[in-house]
Amino acid sequence: MGTQARVAQGDVFSQAVAWMRKNRRAATAAGAAVVIVAAGAWFVVSAKARKASFAARALRDAQVAVAAGNLPLATNDLSRLLASYRGTPAAEEAALLLGQLRLTQGQADTAIGELTSFAESGPRPRFRAAAYNLLGAALEERGRFAEAGEAFQQAASAWPYDYLKAQALLEAGRAFRAGGDTARAAAAYERILADFSESPSALEARLRLGELRRGDAPAS
Repeated sequence: MGTQARVAQGDVFSQAVAWMRKNRRAATAAGAAVVIVAAGAWFVVSAKARKASFAARALRDAQVAVAAGNLPLATNDLSRLLASYRGTPAAEEAALLLGQLRLTQGQADTAIGELTSFAESGPRPRFRAAAYNLLGAALEERGRFAEAGEAFQQAASAWPYDYLKAQALLEAGRAFRAGGDTARAAAAYERILADFSESPSALEARLRLGELRRGDAPAS
């Protein structure tokens, strides 16, 4: 480093020291602010970790109730979990389990409302996709076939894996066909063959598309 550079560097250091001596109160306040911000960030991270831990424990309790066959208790526990720990990974998993329990207990209308709200709340893609799959099943149970087909299509868009996208499109085709919309059913099958021809669903899509073109009745 040259003499001039060392002198310049020394001047900068000297100026900084002089500023801190002259503005000791401001420097102290700035340092305190850094500490407060760091402490606040730590508190937020710690609080999120505790919330996630509590949610995971509540989910395990609900799963134990399901395994024991106590579905009303599990349903109640899951509802409380969603109210208290919304936004945690455990709550997203709980929303899906609750949807399954609603369908098991013949509460399709309740499942439709809850799953729609959850799917539209911005969960992670795999949870969003699974929610739309369950929503499609619930809508089918209520005979709302066009909406069911659309829900399955939403699931296909959200799934990150091709074989699951194809499976959801297969479900969409079946729902549209059950509702008499053969054009949309055919479009779903054709998309499988065009975009996911290597998937396990491609063979069935080809068979169902052939049935539609021949005018055969839906397979039971």
